[in-house]
Amino acid sequence: MKELYKAVDEEIRKEAREEAKEILRLTTDWHRKDFLEYHKKDQGNICCLVLDRAKMYLVMEDKMTQNNEDHFGHPLFEDDDTIKNKT
Repeated sequence: MKELYKAVDEEIRKEAREEAKEILRLTTDWHRKDFLEYHKKDQGNICCLVLDRAKMYLVMEDKMTQNNEDHFGHPLFEDDDTIKNKT
């Protein structure tokens, strides 16, 4: 996790880091691997998309909640009802 947290500190703006770290703690190895892979390729925007997608899954699994003020997990192409209703 130390490598992940270092990557978060480099890729994610300060006010969003704690949420990013929580997502990475709770998500799958697959999402953590993707995050590190894109970090190593210097693709910070893709790192954020990985966090968005991981958070969406965590919300659907009731492992996290989604709030309007959150930095991650807001769907880009789906309306909010899709996530809230878990369909």
